[in-house]
Amino acid sequence: MSNVIVFGANGRTGHLVVREALRRGHDVTAAVREPARWRPPTPEDSPGTGESNVVRADVRDADSVRSAVAGHDIVVSAIGPPGRHAHRLYSDAARTLVSAMEDAGVPRLIAVTSGGVHHRDPGFPWWYRNLVSPLVRELYDDMRLMETIVRRSGVDWTFVRPARLRDEPPTGSYRVVDASNPRGGRQVTRTDLARFIARELDEHRWSHAAPTLAE
Repeated sequence: MSNVIVFGANGRTGHLVVREALRRGHDVTAAVREPARWRPPTPEDSPGTGESNVVRADVRDADSVRSAVAGHDIVVSAIGPPGRHAHRLYSDAARTLVSAMEDAGVPRLIAVTSGGVHHRDPGFPWWYRNLVSPLVRELYDDMRLMETIVRRSGVDWTFVRPARLRDEPPTGSYRVVDASNPRGGRQVTRTDLARFIARELDEHRWSHAAPTLAE
């Protein structure tokens, strides 16, 4: 099992990634800006053998990130802004994480971006490409920059690109295509996304790839 650190663990996706990684027996560190807000998954939610702890880290604070990632095998980035504007969050995080990981010798990064990064993807419905995507272009552009920065580094990367996320029970019936939205796919549950990431911690099937998830 791996020693995993999850950035953005106080978010809806990050918290589920922590839970599912613990279920699979990994030791997991929740990296959050406000540790007092952290609520670890209960033993009933995560009945695996993994252990969890929490550290304070801000992806725009290089010193805190460098200290947090040391000693881990895998970094998971589940960060996200509260609205539809990135304000350079993804690209700033990419620079900080890559620098810290290379300094600390942490080899592997799994980062959540979005299927919308490829905004002209023919797998999206026409209305999404032409009506929805332009409204969040700044967000997707910053995600795309994050991916570019990481690709140019020496880390072993995987970009997980979900379709629109739903806070509903998992279905297990989503499709996965590398770097392209499954044709006609519009959504995926947040728990299915977290379970996919937790499996990838073990399977390591998508090295230097961008698995895109949609039902």
